[in-house]
Amino acid sequence: MSQFKATFTLKQHTPIIHFQADQSGATLRATELKPKLDKFLLERVPELPRIKNANGHESLDYKVKIKYLGKNEIDYPKPFVKKGTEGYVAPYFADGVSIEHQVDKDNEITLTFFSFNKKILDAINNNIRIFFSFENFGTRQSKGFGSYHIANVTKKEVEEHLKNNNRLFKLNKSSKNPKELLKIIDTFYKEMKSGLNYPKYKKSLLFKYMCTKDKGWEKRWIKQKFPDVIYGKHEPVNCQPPKEFFYIRALLGVAELNEYYPHGQKNKLQIKIEGDRRDKNDSKKADIQRFKSPITFKVFEGNIYLIYNNSYKDILGEKFRFSFKGRQEKISVPSEFDLYEFLKFVEKENSISEVK
Repeated sequence: MSQFKATFTLKQHTPIIHFQADQSGATLRATELKPKLDKFLLERVPELPRIKNANGHESLDYKVKIKYLGKNEIDYPKPFVKKGTEGYVAPYFADGVSIEHQVDKDNEITLTFFSFNKKILDAINNNIRIFFSFENFGTRQSKGFGSYHIANVTKKEVEEHLKNNNRLFKLNKSSKNPKELLKIIDTFYKEMKSGLNYPKYKKSLLFKYMCTKDKGWEKRWIKQKFPDVIYGKHEPVNCQPPKEFFYIRALLGVAELNEYYPHGQKNKLQIKIEGDRRDKNDSKKADIQRFKSPITFKVFEGNIYLIYNNSYKDILGEKFRFSFKGRQEKISVPSEFDLYEFLKFVEKENSISEVK
């Protein structure tokens, strides 16, 4: 690190979904990196001098230059969408994917930070390795895309960084192939949250866990309330008829729509999902349209780590409106849930292990 600049080399572990991937040198973007790093540094080193823009947002006085060193390699996602002999459908894209959503991968990158404030450069130098241990970039980053690390960081360091923030879990499957890694993550996440239909039907692990809490899965509730939208023969496994149904999948993320293919129909139907908060004057009470999963997958040298936060607590007990063709029904998220306890339940299924 010189007096006014600090340079680091990044290693990329998984593809990044880049909106300009068809352009030469498309890679990690400073417009995404700097705000994330600013926030991270201001939380860890609050005494750093800060700048406020016209909107009152705080940032740090430095510039970053990102230089791409490798050969740009574009991998179109369309092949992932095919239903082949493996029955694997891409988690990343729908049919008719636009050209802007291509995958940019296998880059080596240098980051150079410039600042006349030595305290800021020192803070970057002291925290950059930890920062990249936590953050992913680009689209679908919570599902493992856009995972980078400082080039000389070790596996032991990464695990220590992640464990200092919260309890850490590691998937029991690994791969040196980036596409295979993302497939492992996708399959595991589906099994954990919503269940699997192929190659063998599997009930959701979240469903099984909530059965032990006498909480009814919302899918059966949807079948009762919107029988023209969803149809299925599969019955709950080892679960007594619940006293009450809840919007359980919301605990691991809320989307604006649920899509279903009714029995015997080719066209999908959509149920719109909206939060039912009414107090518009309180930002904490604003209607919930989307809720990001509290779980993020971080990849390092073929290993897949599962990290999580407590953001799910913000929607405990909240009501949601499910709407279809003018009909509305309301259902609540469970008022109690412990994500760590649930992950220990998942660990018993031999899918993940806690990193001690």
